[in-house]
Amino acid sequence: MLLARGEIMLKRELSSGIIEYVFEPKQRQHFGNRITALHSEGKVILIDTGYEHQAMEVISDLDANHLEIESIIITHFHDDHMKGLKVMPSVPVYGSSYYKNTLNMWTPKADHIYYTPTVSVKAPLKIQFGIHEIEIIPFPGHSICTSIIKINDEYIHVADELMFSNKGEPILPCITKEDVRRQWESNNKLKGYINYTFIFGHGDNIKDKRQIEDAIENTIRYLEKILSNSNKITFEEATSECSCAFLHKEWHENVYK
Repeated sequence: MLLARGEIMLKRELSSGIIEYVFEPKQRQHFGNRITALHSEGKVILIDTGYEHQAMEVISDLDANHLEIESIIITHFHDDHMKGLKVMPSVPVYGSSYYKNTLNMWTPKADHIYYTPTVSVKAPLKIQFGIHEIEIIPFPGHSICTSIIKINDEYIHVADELMFSNKGEPILPCITKEDVRRQWESNNKLKGYINYTFIFGHGDNIKDKRQIEDAIENTIRYLEKILSNSNKITFEEATSECSCAFLHKEWHENVYK
């Protein structure tokens, strides 16, 4: 599907009642946004909204298929996951109780009204939605306000705790110095979900369990190198024990800003 801005949106059914909308990367990026829609009996719960123009395309497709948005889950409060809330209908929005921490860092105060969740999630929250059993699990890592989403005890939406390109290539964590230990901890916890099928906030699905395990281990090794060195180290030094070639290696500099 070609968007008005010339961006390509791929729509597909992951399984019965789960639709994925995958957007192509911006220029000079390797990853595209993903919006996941869980539908049952004509109703939909969205996981993330992308940017406004992406959200509008998803709304248009849902309308064309007579599907009504019932509620929205935001995995974390970064622009590429929540900006679309501005154009969404007025429905319940679920998000981490730490949402203010992130909004205060990146979002103008006047815009907070658009992105404040109506349901603040402090502890794991289960939702029965038609055929779907959903659990929102607070999971600070990439952002302090990250939640991961368990779906039908089969899928786990891991937000940006792992990132891949639309071709399935691993992408370096996009974090600052204060985020390093938190994401190291979150990736260690991800090992407990390895038997689930992972859904990512960015990039294409990966069905190979070993590839997911490798991505987790390589991310941990990268973060451990940073944690074990009090002085600044280069990207090459930080990834010297990794068995993959991370894309967006320029993000390594964010750790030391």
